[in-house]
Amino acid sequence: MLYDWNGVHGAPALNAGYFEKIDRIFGEGHKLLNNPDWPRGDILERFIPYQEVAGKDVLEIGCGAGLVASHLARNGARLVAVDITANAIGITRERFRLAGLKGALMQMEGESLALKDSSFDFVVSWGVIHHSGDMAAILREIHRVLKPGGRAHIMVYNRRSLRYQVYCRFWLGVIGMRLVKNNIDEIAGSITDGFIARHLTKREFRELASPFSRIDFSFSDESISTFTYLVGKFHKLLKPFPRLMAALERGLARRWGWYMEGNATK
Repeated sequence: MLYDWNGVHGAPALNAGYFEKIDRIFGEGHKLLNNPDWPRGDILERFIPYQEVAGKDVLEIGCGAGLVASHLARNGARLVAVDITANAIGITRERFRLAGLKGALMQMEGESLALKDSSFDFVVSWGVIHHSGDMAAILREIHRVLKPGGRAHIMVYNRRSLRYQVYCRFWLGVIGMRLVKNNIDEIAGSITDGFIARHLTKREFRELASPFSRIDFSFSDESISTFTYLVGKFHKLLKPFPRLMAALERGLARRWGWYMEGNATK
């Protein structure tokens, strides 16, 4: 998603080529664990239960440019997708028009959803709620709009990740000397999107999501990233051995990936 806060970039040309390009970039970047068969299959197919959404009421919070929303709609979900910005809703609406997809697209704040209680079977939110000033409020709202037994699939940034603990703290903070002027959260925030970008532990996530009856976790990361977080520029030494590097990346990402994926049941 393009956040053009200062009006520098201007509006992109919304056509099929634009959506194909941003989808390809996202898809290739997440082949490591969540969509290893890309471009076949669905985006983030290890994270989102596409096989269960047909005919179900599904809410996406933070639809951005509509990539996840489009895959949910293609798989038969009765979809409501919301975003805090009118720009995101406009882009997603044009994507849906070009692809002939159906869904209710609304500008709305996640902290105060204008939606009925117990009205959704699934809620999906990839990398959104950690940009909020009140994550607990969003999680309460997600719990409220879920049907009994409904599930929320939510990704937030992982404070125990190699990106946060090693790359930001050591490579950028110590070796790059950024800790002289910035704390670790400021350093981490400088290489993420959005004005606010919080990182959570599993315990912190559970505390914020206390209304839910059960929360399970998994972890993932982007391709050719996790090993870089650990060894910095020395990752190039393994470039001639792509299979070995991919195996190391997958193993590291499953335990210390930047993406912490919570599967929460009401």
